Amino acid sequence: MTTQKRPVLLPRMEKSPPFSSEVFMIDKPEGETVPRRNLKSKNGLIVQPDPTIETACDIITYAANKYGESRCVGTRDVKNIHKEMKSIKKVVNGQEVEEEKEWSYFELTPYRYLSFLEFKQLIDILGCGLKNIGLKRDEKIHLYGATSLNWLSIAHGAFTQSSIIVTAYETLGVEGLQFSLRQTESKIIFVDVPLLPTLAKALDKSTTISCVILNDQSLTNEEEIGKFEIEFPDIRIISYSRLQELGRENPSEHTLPGPADLACVMYTSGASGTPKGVKIMHKGIVASVAGASSVVAEYIGPGDGLLAYLPQAHIIEFIFENAAMFWGATMGFGSPKTLTDASVRNCKGDILEFRPSIMVGVPAVWETIRKGIVDRVSSNGMVSKKIFWGALYMKRVLLEKKLPGVKLLDALVFDKVRAATGNRLRICMSGGGPLARDTQKFISYAICPLIIGYGLTETGGMGALNDPRALTFTAHGDIPAAVEEKLIDFPEAGYLTSNDPPQGELCIRGPSVTIGYYNNDEETRLAIDDDGWFKTGDIGEFDKFGHLKIIDRKKNLVKTLNGEYIALEKLEAVYRMSPLVANICVYAAEDRQKPVAIVVPAKGPFMKLAKDSGFQTDDFEGLISVPKMQSIALKELQLAGRKARLASFEIIEGIALDGEEWTPQNASGFSGYVTATQKIQRAKILARNKEGVNRAYGKA
Repeated sequence: MTTQKRPVLLPRMEKSPPFSSEVFMIDKPEGETVPRRNLKSKNGLIVQPDPTIETACDIITYAANKYGESRCVGTRDVKNIHKEMKSIKKVVNGQEVEEEKEWSYFELTPYRYLSFLEFKQLIDILGCGLKNIGLKRDEKIHLYGATSLNWLSIAHGAFTQSSIIVTAYETLGVEGLQFSLRQTESKIIFVDVPLLPTLAKALDKSTTISCVILNDQSLTNEEEIGKFEIEFPDIRIISYSRLQELGRENPSEHTLPGPADLACVMYTSGASGTPKGVKIMHKGIVASVAGASSVVAEYIGPGDGLLAYLPQAHIIEFIFENAAMFWGATMGFGSPKTLTDASVRNCKGDILEFRPSIMVGVPAVWETIRKGIVDRVSSNGMVSKKIFWGALYMKRVLLEKKLPGVKLLDALVFDKVRAATGNRLRICMSGGGPLARDTQKFISYAICPLIIGYGLTETGGMGALNDPRALTFTAHGDIPAAVEEKLIDFPEAGYLTSNDPPQGELCIRGPSVTIGYYNNDEETRLAIDDDGWFKTGDIGEFDKFGHLKIIDRKKNLVKTLNGEYIALEKLEAVYRMSPLVANICVYAAEDRQKPVAIVVPAKGPFMKLAKDSGFQTDDFEGLISVPKMQSIALKELQLAGRKARLASFEIIEGIALDGEEWTPQNASGFSGYVTATQKIQRAKILARNKEGVNRAYGKA
């Protein structure tokens, strides 16, 4: 398969609007907009990326037939684990103490690849293996592990038997995992070995697991496996490798699914309570691939490389991995723990080893990359700093005015920045939450176009996706051709379809949209109306080009004392731009006029600010509790808010500093302060910082 020549993508709008149009209707319903569609689906939604594809199984068959011996998927093995001791300063009972902590760093092999034909053969073998150990049509297999080639191949192996996969984030705690096991009555679970202790706590008489498949590509701990075998003698335990052997030894006919068969129960991350199991049909997966293809397929194909490292239990990653196979791109599996050279030993990190041309990330990833580039530029001295920022400004001007000179600037300045990502990136995509506009511009000009995607698990990831040649920094992008969308009034906050432009709660309909929540009729009735419209809970508007723009979220709108509505996620995206902020949770009390912020400071900038302010100490945690430093940090963030032109009632009036990094897994176990996709767990963060919030509001 020859590599196709791809168009050079520049971060600007090159295509001509409009990018969506209204569906013809005789009567416009009161309090609603007329539904809108992508221009490509004006006369009917596009539900298949190719006429031969009706199920997820067909995607694999299509790709194997079309791309054959080309590279399909690549993975790395752990060659060694290096243990290093580091001294950590902490404040205990008011005293500074130093403790030694052991850090683990992986040494990895280069990528090894399977062709499209080899990957299909692997899937067929795994399907036979699953059938041999008793997995039947419509029975469920849980997938509980980190993103990996093995995870994806097990999922598609199950599809060949018309079995249903149930996805659970690796960071899902005991309660969430147990809930999903009970609700779906799964018979088999595929699990990473390090997660066995969590699984052991989740299993009881109410769960129905009879077989555990160990991902032997993950770190193996014979002691943990032995403990599990002793505790659960009636549960069969086999390895992924042994499952392959069983498949080879026992070939059989597949039990292939139909388009209307259930393919997946995908549990939400549970950021706002009990996780809900979203039902995804085979035709839904196919429609999502068709929807994504309608916007970006012309830019991606053989020769492109997608770095796969986000959780596969997240809809965006799951759909893009399936779409990448349809497009003929190569996937390289990585991990957030091994992405950069700094996080590995005696080898390159995943980014430089794989050298992706396509990279998908959540907003936290792009903020980290932006801050890393800015820090490196700042450390190179004043002259280099002025050259970089001057070149960034000049590139923006040249692009906006469509003048020559962009290639020269790239060669002189920005190729050095791109080198840190392997010098091949052509498209970056952000999804999973709001991204600050300045960050999108920065990445787009310094590296390559950063497009925004919007979608929910319930919509199959479909909602909006920015066409790279219709790039916008003020909206989320095009409506995928697999869905249609409308707005309905949300009068409580003044979002009305009679506004100019029309505003309201976004509703989405199409074959990628879920038919409901698993064994949860009440939530299904609340979310989906009789005509099949899914109510997203997000507030949207359509701009003059026909692009969708998400402007608020109903659940994250707080009405303050003066009657103004504050959009928490919007403010977090703005304040997160500050170099001082590693993470942030904005809180607005209904009996106050302004919000406050709980902030995890970025250690480097925070310590520099402290030094510049006259503090002569290296005690990071101690400084966090110093009122003067809290006041200085507050002024920095207030300045950032004013620079971003926030309204006066959106400027925080107080700050609480938190010295613990918010991770999905923290020191107390799996009940972290963010989900696997870095969405903050507001209730947990507020509970942890209750005293700090009270002080920020002057109540202490």
